[in-house]
Amino acid sequence: MLEFIEALRFLTILPLRAPFNESALRKSPRVFPLAGLFIGIVTSISFLIMSRISTREIASLITLFVWESITGGIHLDGFADTLDGIMSRRDREGILEIMRDSRIGTFGATGIFFMLGLKYLAISNSGVPVYTLLLSPVIGRFLITLSIYLFPYARITGKGSIFSGGIKREDLLFSLIITIILSLLIGRIRGVLVFAVTVISGLIFAGYLNKRIGGLTGDNYGAICEFAEVISLLLL
Repeated sequence: MLEFIEALRFLTILPLRAPFNESALRKSPRVFPLAGLFIGIVTSISFLIMSRISTREIASLITLFVWESITGGIHLDGFADTLDGIMSRRDREGILEIMRDSRIGTFGATGIFFMLGLKYLAISNSGVPVYTLLLSPVIGRFLITLSIYLFPYARITGKGSIFSGGIKREDLLFSLIITIILSLLIGRIRGVLVFAVTVISGLIFAGYLNKRIGGLTGDNYGAICEFAEVISLLLL
């Protein structure tokens, strides 16, 4: 339970009153998919309510706003910073320096535009938007857990450094089982297939970032999550 609370505290802007537990936070990536399910439930409820009082297009737009708002836009910000860094054609240190800069660049702004646009189109054109909204955040957060386990952290310090070395094989297996079960329950066989394709695509993206930077950062985790979400949205 403590791990789930810390996962929600880390991945959302919910004002949780529970005392901070650093040990639980280190282990919390094992339950990131459950935090993703919580986000999915919130966005699904938003879509169901808005679709009853407005058009599907407006419901999709408001739902997307709720989705990014509940996370504080941290993953979207990480996606933008990652694009600014890797598109700069600089060396490792130059990329890390650009990602550390709080200002957004041309590539980052363009990336946000296309990322939000693709999500909106996927939601508004989905055959079963509620299932899509439920499962996509789950898969996206599992990719963060998987990336933390597989790739080293690129900085000595940073928001994501607390997870370095904290995820063991059994933690990853636990997270994987949760995600597969949720994929099967929500999306049936199609959900599992989409999960598998998204994991492969996400690993290719994460591997490329790792090769360019020599590890991953918190911004990269956010970028990988956004990438996985939009892939699963488009496929579902």
